[in-house]
Amino acid sequence: MSSNFNGVKRYMAELSGVMLPRIARLKLILLLLIVAVGLGGSHPSWAYGTALDCTYNNGYYIFGSTTTIRVKPNTAVGDPIGGWVNIISANDWPCRILSAYQNDVIMAGVDVFSPYTVATTTNIDGTTYNVFNSVVKTGLGYVARFRVTGAGFASNWMTMNGYSLANAVRSSPLLGPIPYNNGAAFNLGFEIQVHFVKTATNLVAGSATAFDPAYIYVYRTYNNGASSSREPNGYRIVQFPSNAVNVQVMTQTCVTPDVIVNLPDVAASQFNSIGDVKGLKPFNLNFNNCPAGLVGINYKFGATTNVLNTANGVVALDASATARGVGVLLRSQTGTAIELNKEYTMSGYNTASVQNYTVPMQAGIYQTENTVKSGTVKGGFTFTLIYK
Repeated sequence: MSSNFNGVKRYMAELSGVMLPRIARLKLILLLLIVAVGLGGSHPSWAYGTALDCTYNNGYYIFGSTTTIRVKPNTAVGDPIGGWVNIISANDWPCRILSAYQNDVIMAGVDVFSPYTVATTTNIDGTTYNVFNSVVKTGLGYVARFRVTGAGFASNWMTMNGYSLANAVRSSPLLGPIPYNNGAAFNLGFEIQVHFVKTATNLVAGSATAFDPAYIYVYRTYNNGASSSREPNGYRIVQFPSNAVNVQVMTQTCVTPDVIVNLPDVAASQFNSIGDVKGLKPFNLNFNNCPAGLVGINYKFGATTNVLNTANGVVALDASATARGVGVLLRSQTGTAIELNKEYTMSGYNTASVQNYTVPMQAGIYQTENTVKSGTVKGGFTFTLIYK
């Protein structure tokens, strides 16, 4: 029995001799790991940047709000759809000037680009934009403009026409000089406006999956403007989450019956000089079953023959007419001249329900030459509806 006991003691001693060094090493490794983690986490907020030190606030993404885009009837490829979608994130990057640069001139801004290819261009409010493919929904593209704010400064609104980091658009003017302010933090904020564009005829109704219309990088200049850098790690991404963008394609249009206006007989002797108007005849333009849900409906007039006087709405007679020295014209119900190719607002539009609308008009004969010869008078106009 004692022999067995001694054997057990020796085994335990050998086991202890093997295990104790391993436990000691394990403790040492754990201790070193704890110290290393402690050192790495001592300044988690200030991890990026030369001269201007910026970090994240609220993660990578700046999320766009849920928006519904109504695609009006007869919207052409390349036309803007919906309105500007505003995305404002005033506290994107908490930033500070590093103490080593407290006497330097520090300027700040952002570089912004789209990760998608350019589909076409479009003009909105007099500005030409590159239209980017959203890639998540056929026929849905977008344009964007942006600005940056911070430390009491603001850049101009900039057109985002860059399609890669190498072609990124830089905010202008740069913000600053940014005061040192004893190293106190300030918020570098970002604002972007996105406008969607129809890029293909087969754009259909439905929601879009998640996509990222813009990437934003912090940029700064230092060493009194002699040096600059773009922050490679502290970038942000603008994202519309899945189902945030909903497309409604409106297919209903107003029913617009043709109108024939029989003008009264007018003696040639009644015309005295160029510009005389005779034989005005009232008529109605009827727009039936017009769709609801629009901002409004406009209309404009064109010609089926040569235009003789755009401002007064005068067009030439067609080839079958036999009278000479006159044309036909349009007037409003009150006698105001109708300018051709000018948009007029349909009054009383009801966005809540399908409605019929009537526009009272007049047509007449307009003297275009010094001599008027008797004969038949025939001319025509087109009218076009613009859904807003």
